[in-house]
Amino acid sequence: MKSERFTAGQLWIERNRRREGPPVVYTVLCGKSARPFTDPKAILKWVKWPKGTPTGDALREWLTSFEQKPQAPAPEADFAERIKAEGFGPEAHDDDPTANTKMVT
Repeated sequence: MKSERFTAGQLWIERNRRREGPPVVYTVLCGKSARPFTDPKAILKWVKWPKGTPTGDALREWLTSFEQKPQAPAPEADFAERIKAEGFGPEAHDDDPTANTKMVT
């Protein structure tokens, strides 16, 4: 899996996406100790980096860059019309099978 890293002095954070378990895991090395995290707010609480410093602002900006943006809703598809135009099963045909037939005597 691809990982993203943030480094500043003795602070090192790696963000990994996982298939199993929590979807995102942060590995944080601060000083001589390291811990795994799944919540960015817990990282900020454990690291205790001030908000006004350049590193603190860069860290907060890096963490917020991964927040998901709201996506526009997908337009509703008209499957009944698509089945009529492209389908090949019984639902794609007219209800009356004798609609376009003539009787020859």
